[in-house]
Amino acid sequence: MIKNTHYSYDYSQPEDYRFSLDSVFLAQKVALKLGSHPEPETLKVLDLCSGCGVVGLELNFHLRALKKIDFLEVQDVYLPHFEENVVQAKTEDSHFRFLNMNYADLLNEEFKEHYDVIISNPPYFFLGEGLLSPNEFKNRCRFFIDSDFNNLIKAVLFSLRPGGRAYLLVRPGSHHGRNLFDEIKDLSLGFADVQILDEVRGTNIVELVKNPLEVSV
Repeated sequence: MIKNTHYSYDYSQPEDYRFSLDSVFLAQKVALKLGSHPEPETLKVLDLCSGCGVVGLELNFHLRALKKIDFLEVQDVYLPHFEENVVQAKTEDSHFRFLNMNYADLLNEEFKEHYDVIISNPPYFFLGEGLLSPNEFKNRCRFFIDSDFNNLIKAVLFSLRPGGRAYLLVRPGSHHGRNLFDEIKDLSLGFADVQILDEVRGTNIVELVKNPLEVSV
């Protein structure tokens, strides 16, 4: 994979927490995967745990045919930054929507089998597996606080259509006695095929391909 060493836009971001280039590398990899789709303009895409929209907007930059992208983020502080970034990226026929909600809410019926593609750079750390900052905003960016890892995977499986694909940046977890790839496989058993596609600076890009059967989670 050829890795860009810069963001495609001059992103507006909160001063307290800045995105890393991992988001750029993830979006580029997924754009290459989706480039062979016969009708990418029909795909409904979700940038999950989107922050100010870097992953989804980078994905659109590398694959302009993607027109329908939702951005789900629980912290409303990101909304004005997202709106500024959309001004740079939005084309006349694109549809970008900011969903200020918890990803656990994807388990509601209105989102059942709604998305063709989900892409996510979620929190990396679990509570109890690192030092919390005095800054609550930073903690919510870095740690699973607003919901948990199990609900993240359940929400992905529930809201993906049959045959849909999700791409998640996931740290191995070995430093804390976990194997997050195995945990994803266990949670997805019977619902999706799971594999590691690539690695970005010690973080795995994990692909989930939902089985062509109805899922109840």
